[in-house]
Order: sequence, then C-alpha cells, then structure tokens
Amino acid sequence: MKKVSDITILVVDANKENQEEVGTVFKDWGYKFVYAGCGLDAMDIVANTQVTLVLLDIIMPGMDGFEVCHLLKNNPKTRDIPVIFLTSSTESENLVTSFLLGGVDYITKPFRPEELICRVNNHLDLIKARKTIVNEEKEQMKTTWLPIRLIQRFENYLNKKI
Repeated sequence: MKKVSDITILVVDANKENQEEVGTVFKDWGYKFVYAGCGLDAMDIVANTQVTLVLLDIIMPGMDGFEVCHLLKNNPKTRDIPVIFLTSSTESENLVTSFLLGGVDYITKPFRPEELICRVNNHLDLIKARKTIVNEEKEQMKTTWLPIRLIQRFENYLNKKI
C-alpha cells in the first residue's frame, strides 16, 4: 500500500455517491481528492489546484466530460494531466472519442475497485517515469551542451584571431 500525499486526484461526476465511492476505494492510499459535480467546477478546481490526475464522467449537466477533456488538453498548463474517463457509457463511439480527445484510459461504471486502483496507479507510475526521463534528459543535456558550447566559443575566438 502506497502513501503518497503529494498526489491530488480530481473526481468529476454529477452524482455525489459516485464521488464518495471513488474516495472510499482509495481511502488507504493517502491520495488527496477534490470533487466537482460539473465541468465548470472542474475547470475552476484545475485552475486553482495542482491536480495530478482526473477521473472524469462523460454525462454531466452543462459542460460534458468531452468538453472538459478538450479544454484540459488544449491548455499548455493542463495538457499533461492524465484524464481517465470513468463513466456509465458503454458506447464504442464514446470510448473512441475519449481517446481522440486525449484521454488515457476508459473505465465503465459500475467499476471493479481493484481495476480502478490498478489503472489509476499505473497512470501515476507513468507520470513518475516521465518525470524521471525528463530530469535525466535535462542532466544529460547539461553535460553534453557544456563541452559543445566551450568548443563553439573557442572556435569563435580562433576565427576572430585569424
């Protein structure tokens, strides 16, 4: 069992019972949860909270889950937040649309708690792996670019002397 307090998961679902059920499934994992009952509230939360992952229903009043995902993925500040659709919709068209909009996974309700835990944790592990790769690349660039920049400066110096 992981204890990770720096992870914040946004659950977006119009049904309060569904929100609570997700929170209950993860109660021993140490994740922070924030909840939104509609798309507008979700966008407000994302603008003011550092969200790690979004669990998003499709069918909601006002702004539906597809529109929320579209807005998240088209904003440079939020486009890297993984969006997992958690919905009662079993239509294949909705599944395909969710992936085309940038969703990373699709889980139908009623969900199996073990499956939800596994999928969420897999995507959290992918986030961690991406951060590790990016940090390693930055470090590698520092060690690679420094000698190249020194050589370029030396060549510029030599060219001025000639």
